[in-house]
Amino acid sequence: MNTDMEEALLVRLGRGDERALDELYALLSGKVFTLACHMLQSREEAEEVLQDTFLKLHRHAGGYRPEGDSARAFVYAIARNDCLSRLRARRSRPVAGEWDVHDPATPLSAPHTDALHTATVRQALGQLAPPDRELLEGSFFHGYSHPELAERSGLPLGTVKSRLRRALLSLRDYLGDP
Repeated sequence: MNTDMEEALLVRLGRGDERALDELYALLSGKVFTLACHMLQSREEAEEVLQDTFLKLHRHAGGYRPEGDSARAFVYAIARNDCLSRLRARRSRPVAGEWDVHDPATPLSAPHTDALHTATVRQALGQLAPPDRELLEGSFFHGYSHPELAERSGLPLGTVKSRLRRALLSLRDYLGDP
């Protein structure tokens, strides 16, 4: 993907160009949906996150600054934050019985995501050392905060942050994403 084009579209959207939203959606909706499906393990919730992400993007595109994060990172942050909010809400719900459909650990039928994206992400995660992969999955896919990960893993907070950063840089290098 052309990151310059994504940034230009986001700037145009921030200036009120409605067509830029359609073009951004065409470029990034599949990736946002795949991320949400992986994090939430629910096709229905992932569809809601996808819709909410682009609605929020439409309202807040004016806050994007090209000199900061990439356009893709800006969009992913919106989607990820929505997913994390949903995961936290699941944890606060009472569990009625042995099987809780709101628990991210409960196996659900696999959502129909783009198989190539899913395989690529799995392969990239497989390149990480198991402790780093577990921390990254805990943070991004299960919504644990850094202090929660430190407590769960028995590692110092600084070590958790260092390993997460190293894992993210490794993924970026592997996936070739700027």
